[in-house]
Amino acid sequence: MIRHVTQFVRLPGPDQRALAEAVALCTLAGVLLRLVQFRRLAPRLGRHMAESPPAFDEAHRGQVTRVSWAVAAAARHLPWRPVCLPQAVTAQWMLRRRGIPSTLYLGADPAREYDAHAWVRAGTAVVTGGPREDRYAIVSSFA
Repeated sequence: MIRHVTQFVRLPGPDQRALAEAVALCTLAGVLLRLVQFRRLAPRLGRHMAESPPAFDEAHRGQVTRVSWAVAAAARHLPWRPVCLPQAVTAQWMLRRRGIPSTLYLGADPAREYDAHAWVRAGTAVVTGGPREDRYAIVSSFA
């Protein structure tokens, strides 16, 4: 625990703020996904079956990279280990707060008894969830 605090204090200010935001939003997303029916949460994820532009605004590259790092770091250090969906929701909310268009995808793998996965894309960058489009059929998207 002391080591994590020391590492946090040594981070640059923008990274500290992004990590704190990711921890708070990942916790909120996890709680909401457990307590609220998905159909009630879905409208807050964006327009259903919509996608953000595939073009990437280079001016946003640093912010997208920071959001990706912050969500991954928060997920690694939270005691409840959030899975892909709370991480994707967190990333999308963080990107939206920065005015960066993104798409949250929900996919299923029929070859594995409909194993599910969620990931976020901003422009051409995969922000969370890794490139799984070859394995998962997209069943829903929110932008």
